[in-house]
Amino acid sequence: MHRILLTKTRRDLRRRLPQFAAVAVTVMVGVVLFISSYEAYQNLRASYDRTYARLHFADVTATGGDPRQVAAAARHMSGVSAVSSRTQGDLPLRIGGDKLLGRVVGLPAGAQPAVDRVDVTSGRYLDPGDPTGVLVESHAAKTFALSPGDRLRAFDGSAWRTVTVRGIVDSAEYLWPARSRQDSLDDPHSFAVIFAPEATARSLAGPGATSQTLVRFTDDARGSATTKRAADLRKAGAVDVTPRSEQASVATLKEDLTGFQQLGLTFPLLFLAAAAVAAYVLITRLVLSERKVIATFLAAGAPRRLVVRHYLSHGTLAGTAGAVAGLVLGTLSTDAVTRAYTSALKVPDTVIEHRWPVAVAGLVFGLLVGLAGGIAPALAASREAPAEAMRGDGGTLKPPGPWSRTVARAHGLPVVARLTLRELTRSRRRTLATMTGTVLSLVLVLASVGMITSMRSLVSVQYGTVQQEDATITADIHASGLESSLRKVPGVARVEPVTTVAVIVSAHGRSYGTSLTGYRQDTVMHGFLTPGGGTTNLPARGVLAGRAIASRLDVRVGDTVTVASPGGVSRQARLAGLLDEPIGTSVYATDATTHALTGAGVNSYQLRFDRSLPEHARDDARATISTMHGVVAYTDAKALQSQFDKYLGLFWLFAGAMLVLGAILALTVIYVTMTVNVAERTGELATLRAAGVPLRRIAGILATENLTATLLAVPVGLVAGAAAAWEALESFSSDMFHMELTLDWGTLASAVVAVLAASLLSQIPAIRMVRGLDIARVVRERAQ
Repeated sequence: MHRILLTKTRRDLRRRLPQFAAVAVTVMVGVVLFISSYEAYQNLRASYDRTYARLHFADVTATGGDPRQVAAAARHMSGVSAVSSRTQGDLPLRIGGDKLLGRVVGLPAGAQPAVDRVDVTSGRYLDPGDPTGVLVESHAAKTFALSPGDRLRAFDGSAWRTVTVRGIVDSAEYLWPARSRQDSLDDPHSFAVIFAPEATARSLAGPGATSQTLVRFTDDARGSATTKRAADLRKAGAVDVTPRSEQASVATLKEDLTGFQQLGLTFPLLFLAAAAVAAYVLITRLVLSERKVIATFLAAGAPRRLVVRHYLSHGTLAGTAGAVAGLVLGTLSTDAVTRAYTSALKVPDTVIEHRWPVAVAGLVFGLLVGLAGGIAPALAASREAPAEAMRGDGGTLKPPGPWSRTVARAHGLPVVARLTLRELTRSRRRTLATMTGTVLSLVLVLASVGMITSMRSLVSVQYGTVQQEDATITADIHASGLESSLRKVPGVARVEPVTTVAVIVSAHGRSYGTSLTGYRQDTVMHGFLTPGGGTTNLPARGVLAGRAIASRLDVRVGDTVTVASPGGVSRQARLAGLLDEPIGTSVYATDATTHALTGAGVNSYQLRFDRSLPEHARDDARATISTMHGVVAYTDAKALQSQFDKYLGLFWLFAGAMLVLGAILALTVIYVTMTVNVAERTGELATLRAAGVPLRRIAGILATENLTATLLAVPVGLVAGAAAAWEALESFSSDMFHMELTLDWGTLASAVVAVLAASLLSQIPAIRMVRGLDIARVVRERAQ
């Protein structure tokens, strides 16, 4: 009996090889996506951790206060392995013909610090005998083509000072070169980090310098009692305490990885679910078409569990075969994905490991898909009563119900329409399977398209509605007449003075580092969007802040917050309103309020170009402005948008691939359903052919039935797809990015058209099957 069933299994797989292959391929794609994405995620995280460990990256950074007192308090904490202090400050840099707002970080000359070391990849480390020698962070070195021996100039607040590049370094603090959590996507040509001897760093940073205390914990103590440690450092005088997880570079990379991880788990599950549906349809139709064979086995004394195992083996074989192929391809692609990612982001360490639990999980997924798709029809086969099953096809369909009788009497409808509507209810399982495949396909397509359109909308809102300037000019506060000079540049349509200050906002024992920007109350350079979807203006008193600050500081509109500037000035301000900005969580006020809170005056200008200005003229304007006396940095808003697209490069690739795979998924599921539909109705279709019904008419019946079932599932699929897209976007949302789901009617219609097109394509193999029917053989078989 076992040999007979084994032979029958091989015959079944051979006769329905395309359908079983489709199930296996769908499982394979799901397993490949799971293994490659999840292992790549683990490898990327391990690569970051290796760099962090090798360079002794700080677990906590305390800003402000007396560094000696803060460092002493840190050393008295339990679990502390190392403490160091340094100076950091933002200052204008001049590299070749570019003027930009850079950053100087102090390091001990002659020896690496105990915390936050740098990896010298070219040249030499700092030397006490060379106070003007500096190290340049590798991203800036590549952007500006710098190498040891080159010179650049730094503005110390009163004059430009020349420094020499001693070496190029990698820093764990700038694996992603983010200036802050609000400026994580700076134009590469507008931000650079240099490391200088501590005394030189203090001299260059001038009054804008901030002291920082870096604390590193032992492995056992890392992650515990974080809140208490932050409170102790604040008691010692620290104005802000930032754990490693909230450091700008770490947080930016974490946002990317978190979204990557969630997408890498969600989409494979959709493919595996679709494979289970296809396997269910295929094996169910196989069981229904072999009712006489099953009856023969049961009447001959075959145990029912043997029948269950026989039909269950069809699904498990297809699932396991797909899982094994997916495991091999996923393992190979993991290396490529990991290397491509670390190379694109210039991560110093690349860790590539293959974890056996992930491989086992991939195989188990494939096995479970086969079991899930085959268990119900296998159990149904074992419960067949031999006498009932011997009736053959007569028992596969229920007698006509009220719906079928009503449709049959609808003589005003064409025959094709009546046959289609009747079949929808005569075989509910087939109809539900087609609808389920449609829903899964729309979920995958809309989740991908929804993220793409929402990201595009984010960029449009941020760089069109919120940031309305074309460029920002950082000025020497001692220069005069710069505003009038900027207005005279050809192509410049409008100029506004702006005050920007790095601040720490605190309330209720919590703090948040951000930027305070002061505009004219009637500014046209910045739009202020409210959470309700409207707009607002700057208040005469008080500040506006990104809405994430409410949860960060546990405040609401009308509460009072403390605003501390780098110079040590702390003032109270009323939170006058919350804003809904896509990128960053910044604070805004009028220029008068900003001056009252920080003491800072105008330090930059924002400008707009004529909308008709061609691109080359815009570049000429930049060159002209950069050479002006008093201009110390130039930031192009258009370049910021390009950098955002670069940051999302992997996301665009992944979402685009999911869009293509979604269409393939729809085609696969509907293909399996349609071909099984034809196989199940061989007798009926052969009878129609023998009666002289044209092949075109039969094709119309099948296509109309399939498209009708597909259309019935469209509303559910659209709702489920929009929900999936929203959940996927939520994985990217934080105080650094906030995205709203954007799905217009054109996008929804396109998704529906894509699924319907896949449904129509699936008719091709079905029609070929009908054309190839051996009518005489089918009639003989039905007469037996």
